[in-house]
This record gives sequence, structure tokens and C-alpha cells, in this order.
Amino acid sequence: MAKLNSVPLYPTNLSANGIPVNLCKNRTPEGKFQIARVLKPGGPQEGEFEVLWEGDSEWKADAFSKQQIEKDFPGLMSQRSQG
Repeated sequence: MAKLNSVPLYPTNLSANGIPVNLCKNRTPEGKFQIARVLKPGGPQEGEFEVLWEGDSEWKADAFSKQQIEKDFPGLMSQRSQG
């Protein structure tokens, strides 16, 4: 599995309706955005990641992450918080 090559403030953990999911968004020194599945928690060089998507657009990265969350956790994105 891969380590992530990141710029400061990345990678960032993703969540759906406040619930953490095992995905993160990364930005590489080359300016590419990545969505990765966290296989083993840790920093970019300590953890283990599976890069699922890579591209130039942060908007497309965010759209992909929402689709992936819905695929991995059906209905989680549309749940209303209980409080």
C-alpha cells in the first residue's frame, strides 16, 4: 500500500454528517488532489493508504469523495443529525 506525499495541512480526514469515515483528502507537492482510503491510521508517511482518485480539481475531488462515501456507507450522506 502507499504512503502519501503531502503539503502542509494535508491530508485531511473526511466525515459525513459529523461521522468520521475511513477516507482522506490529500494535496501533493505537485498540486494534485487525491482521495485515499485509510488502511492503517497515521501521518502521511506512517499510515497506509489506497489512493482511489487523483486529479487537478479540488471540486472534483470533493465530488468523488461524496460519491465514494455514499457507495461505502449507503444513506449516511442523507441522514439528518439527531439532537
